[in-house]
Amino acid sequence: MDQLHELADLRDKDPTKEVMVEAFRKHGISHTYRKNEYVFQENDLPSGAYYVASGLIKISQSSEEGQGITLFLRYEGEVFGNAEVLTNMVRKRYAKCLVDSQILTLDSRKFLELAKENAEFAYSVAVLGARRLLQTQRMVETLISRPVAWRLAWFLLQLGKPTDAKLEVQVPLSHEEISYVIGCSRQTVTETLNKWRDKGLIDYAKKKIVVYHPNSFFTDI
Repeated sequence: MDQLHELADLRDKDPTKEVMVEAFRKHGISHTYRKNEYVFQENDLPSGAYYVASGLIKISQSSEEGQGITLFLRYEGEVFGNAEVLTNMVRKRYAKCLVDSQILTLDSRKFLELAKENAEFAYSVAVLGARRLLQTQRMVETLISRPVAWRLAWFLLQLGKPTDAKLEVQVPLSHEEISYVIGCSRQTVTETLNKWRDKGLIDYAKKKIVVYHPNSFFTDI
């Protein structure tokens, strides 16, 4: 199987999601968040669910050492924060904007009302939950069975849309944050990127990485 298809982005591409998105557009409140601003924090009560109209959000959990461990990224067009609304549990993680973001917030009471009374909305929520479970399973499989270089390449693919010639990726995470996502050390991330650059497979500076010939990239790393 073509590596680009095998690694096809884990973001939601289900047509039933449009029902949920329409509810956010109709009943939600739009708010602009600045880079590094929190959408919610650990131990917050679930006041609403969220839809990323634009931007990029990281869902993280504090470690015993006080550092945030990034568990998920939520991209433009994705819903997040709905699980705690459905279960009425306090937030165990925090959501922080990696770039300036536009977020639609759907109040918890309205979200639950729609989930109970609107069959199409409820089905959309169920499908989202099922897809997220499958995504988590695929993530675990990736972390367990693939080498670090493959996992890092997979991560980069999530952040951009490749063409035959190149893949340009804006990377708002530090090397340390990337290491949390793919399950390795910060040093390994840096060394792998430097190795790829030395081989002419990529070019990078600051927060931008260019992957050359992404269709053959996974056979070259």
